[in-house]
Amino acid sequence: MSEATARFLQPARKLRWFVWIALFAIIVGYVFFVVRLHPANFFGFSHDDTLYFSSAKAIVEGHGYILPSVPGTPPSTKYPILYPWILSWVWRWNPSFPANISSAVALNLLFGMAFLLAAFAFLRRLPGFNDAIALILTTVCALNPRVLFLSANLMADIPFAAFALGACVVAARVNEKEAKSSATVWCGILTGLSILVRAMGIPIAAGLFLAICLRSGWRKASVFAACVVPFIGAIFWRSMVLTPQMPAAAANGCAQSWRTMWLYYSSYAGFWKADVLGHGVFWHTVGSNLRSTLLQPGMYFVKLTFIRPAVLALVLLLALSAVTIRGVFRVADSAGWQPIHFALGFSMLPILIWDYSVMDRFLIPFFPLLCAAISIEVRQIVSQVRHSPVRKGGVETKLATAFLCVAGSVLLWGIGVSWWGEIGSIKKINESRAALLQEKRAAYDWLEKKTAANSRILAYEDASAFLYSGRQGLRPVIFSASGVYRPDVLSSELACIISSAKPAGANYWVVSDDDFASEWEPASSRGLEKEREMERTLRPLFKSEHGGVRIYKLDSAGEPAL
Repeated sequence: MSEATARFLQPARKLRWFVWIALFAIIVGYVFFVVRLHPANFFGFSHDDTLYFSSAKAIVEGHGYILPSVPGTPPSTKYPILYPWILSWVWRWNPSFPANISSAVALNLLFGMAFLLAAFAFLRRLPGFNDAIALILTTVCALNPRVLFLSANLMADIPFAAFALGACVVAARVNEKEAKSSATVWCGILTGLSILVRAMGIPIAAGLFLAICLRSGWRKASVFAACVVPFIGAIFWRSMVLTPQMPAAAANGCAQSWRTMWLYYSSYAGFWKADVLGHGVFWHTVGSNLRSTLLQPGMYFVKLTFIRPAVLALVLLLALSAVTIRGVFRVADSAGWQPIHFALGFSMLPILIWDYSVMDRFLIPFFPLLCAAISIEVRQIVSQVRHSPVRKGGVETKLATAFLCVAGSVLLWGIGVSWWGEIGSIKKINESRAALLQEKRAAYDWLEKKTAANSRILAYEDASAFLYSGRQGLRPVIFSASGVYRPDVLSSELACIISSAKPAGANYWVVSDDDFASEWEPASSRGLEKEREMERTLRPLFKSEHGGVRIYKLDSAGEPAL
């Protein structure tokens, strides 16, 4: 190598090192912010996390993939097995609960890091995006409050996003002419792993298959399909063959509530049919989800609850959502239709019909694309103003430039206020849960010491109670999402708030001040009101030091003992 060539390559090497150092700093900042949220306090908030973790414990104990917290320990057919299996290694390394919650969060953070690495790899490949822009947008992904919150919870969202986005990045590599066949195999494996984390990986697989088929031909698409099909077969085989048998219940006005309860624990598809189709809210659901999907790109950055006046918040939200959606298509115009576009398009089909409108979770794998869309669209708008046919230095150009500066400043202010407000809101949830945690643990300790080992309970955080006390149980009630559109459905479920006690064989009812905190309104407030109404005539067997948690006896008919 000549001396001149060495001098030429030296700055490039330094720049490459700077990029990796900056990326490492972003990941460190991401971990720092998640740790500052005290993730262990969120355990039990989402309910899914405790079901995952209790199933992981059962796997380690050799019981197979079951729901050990549910009476009768039915096979777990609601969630794919991979995430609980991954969490089972936490129980192998550290079987001491609840100390091992921190280890599980650390494992989740590894997937968060993988997601950020995949985001950086995706962004830097886009035309017109250099390493500096990719690093800035990766920072936006790392510090977004939704990403931080989901990373602090033992949910499958971040692991799924890591696998799904990684598959999209590798699929883009597969479509290059010089790509080796091994890239196609790895793409199929990553896609298959995303399916074993969440069933939402299936539409992503369909999208990537079509993208590879259109860009690289049927040979590569066939190799991809051959790698993915076994994963799809595994998930469908388990859900169809191992259908848990619903315990019998009395044929009364609350029979439907018990059926909803059982389907909630055992089958996403069955619960969806009973909720959306059974209550006749299919088109209501589609319409609501379509609105939520169109607004979610802006809602990642702008929150209506934190910006005043409300009209300004709405304008910022609509403007940013419109910019993002237009930017998604502009990315396709400049870089061609990427595999991630196809994956997003196919994912929209189940998202639009799903009864739980949690778009902030569903769209997380595509969040880097949304960030790229905002970046490219903003640059396009600025470029149009700068290269306007109007005479440079003219009044029109100056007004347009001034408007863009003011609009940009207001938008950045709104994003900053929303970020600070949402982080503060997450901290408040954390603090309120931390304040009740010791009282809950005292109640669980009472259950473990004062009740028979085969006793069963009703508790809003039933799987968490099981992990602490060993007592199986269910939630007092499951609120159907259709109650948002049909108040009568919500009222009927409130009337049956502990009707599952008898078919579940529950002997005790655990009530906490933060019950129903993760529900939608008015289900959350009305659920608490119903509990308070019932408690007025009851005497608790146990009451925590500050009265935040109470335990009541249930008779053989599932009714509270007076």
